[in-house]
Amino acid sequence: MAMKGLRFGQYILLGIGVVGALTLAVIIALSLLATTHGSTPAQTTDVSAGPYHLKVSLYDAPAHAGFALPFAIQPVSSIHGRLEYDVTSYPDVTVDATPVHASVSTDSHVANGVQGNAEIPVRGNWTLEITVQGPLGQGYATVPIEATTLPPFPYWIGWLIGLIPFYALIVFLIIYWRRQKPLPLVDVA
Repeated sequence: MAMKGLRFGQYILLGIGVVGALTLAVIIALSLLATTHGSTPAQTTDVSAGPYHLKVSLYDAPAHAGFALPFAIQPVSSIHGRLEYDVTSYPDVTVDATPVHASVSTDSHVANGVQGNAEIPVRGNWTLEITVQGPLGQGYATVPIEATTLPPFPYWIGWLIGLIPFYALIVFLIIYWRRQKPLPLVDVA
């Protein structure tokens, strides 16, 4: 009987471990998908940064607060010379956040184009400010961004997850009590 209780407890722990590993894998996959460029942009905006006419592609519209916003920038017409980009996401005055410098890398498929990820940590209105330095001088452009959050978590799911330690304690106590051998009765006469 004791071995059955031990095996049952091991299966419970194995199940919890498998569920935890699967949950971690899903979270990692969602984080990776959130920062990769899709095949088609969700929003494309043409802007002028001084003498440079640019096409800015956003791959999430509206942006997801708390995740990086994938974007791509390319010149509309060919430019003789090299363009350098500096991109920063600025919060609106009503948003309690600080500006965040975006990471950019050259796009091997587009001449003078870049791809990058702009961090949008909180929801609200943001502005993607693009600074371009090239043979015709320096130029600035801005692209408005709206960041939204996921819908609120249902209370019942929160309670279900929050009580997991209680459920584990109950299972542990059941297994413990089943493994206990009854004390022998002693005749005092």
